[in-house]
Amino acid sequence: MNSGPAPDPNALRRMRKTDSSGWTTLPAEGRKGNAPAFPLEKWRDQEKFKPAEERDEALAKALDARELAVWREIWKTPQAVAWDGLGWRHDVGMYVRVLVAGERGNLKAAGEARQWSDRLGLSQTALLRNRWRISTDELGEKREEKKQTNSRARRESARDRMHVVRNGSGK
Repeated sequence: MNSGPAPDPNALRRMRKTDSSGWTTLPAEGRKGNAPAFPLEKWRDQEKFKPAEERDEALAKALDARELAVWREIWKTPQAVAWDGLGWRHDVGMYVRVLVAGERGNLKAAGEARQWSDRLGLSQTALLRNRWRISTDELGEKREEKKQTNSRARRESARDRMHVVRNGSGK
């Protein structure tokens, strides 16, 4: 399924039609607006189906709160723009659910979360496999570059460039 290297949007060796087309550029500033409603059933709602001695209302409440916090945060990423367009709310919900379970020490869930993160484009390699790239703030980069050039010029004054030269006698 994931054999071979991920596609490179900047590859110059070959010029296939698919190399230049098919890439989606996601905004570096991420998705704007509020997160959609969390699509999965709350842990608290699932607790009522358990026998009374197995219920843990406090844990269920904590899991619900953590899932909602992760859900809101993840919908601010650049990838969320793509998920929104593709209707992947349930998929992202499943990722959040297994991620939170993995945070609590469930190793199987942690492994599943890693797999979901690959599907959702949350790593650099996964971005490339999905043919997504995150835009760059070119104006901001130019400003930063100019700032660095100016600070270097200020540090390298004539006094800074002067060196003591000793004669060959060592005196």
